[in-house]
Amino acid sequence: MSFDEALLGWHDFYVATAGAAAALLGLLFVGVSINIGRLDIAQRLDIRSRANQAFINLTFVLVLSLTALIPGQSARSLALTCGIVTALGLLGVGRRLYVMARSGDGTGGRLRSFRHLVWTLLAIVLLGFASYQLWVNEDDGTLYNLIAVIFLLLLGAADVSWDLLIAVGDDEAEDSAVSEQAAAPPDAPPAGPPDRPA
Repeated sequence: MSFDEALLGWHDFYVATAGAAAALLGLLFVGVSINIGRLDIAQRLDIRSRANQAFINLTFVLVLSLTALIPGQSARSLALTCGIVTALGLLGVGRRLYVMARSGDGTGGRLRSFRHLVWTLLAIVLLGFASYQLWVNEDDGTLYNLIAVIFLLLLGAADVSWDLLIAVGDDEAEDSAVSEQAAAPPDAPPAGPPDRPA
């Protein structure tokens, strides 16, 4: 069986991952654009940085999936695409690590950022290995490595997106509490449940 015939057996998987990545990219754009105006400058930079990581992961999934769907694809042409994505991914991870090292975030913020980055780093390392294997061996067994790469990238994007959603929700809750306190008359008791006798 030739490589392009073996790749044809993965057609439905790559259609599904390309569709999922494209839909999630659209939702990411909508979510960020709706909420970015409500945040102050420092929060916008943090949100933008988190959204960027999810965007990169989803874009890599989309590129890899669409490349795998090209008819008559050879192992070497797929290896070339994987190699380019690997190089771009390593540059992105290196840049992100540099920014994390120079940021004023505390240890907790850096650990959270590094946790988000681990998904991408694992996927990129595995993708580099798969690229090498595809180029040298032209083996369709390497396609199983690409499944792991795609899942790691999707998990990384989901992890970052969830954290992004929680951060925006927390900011909205703080803004709502501040608005309620500002709207309450000065002599009114603080809002909250009434005290119960012991």
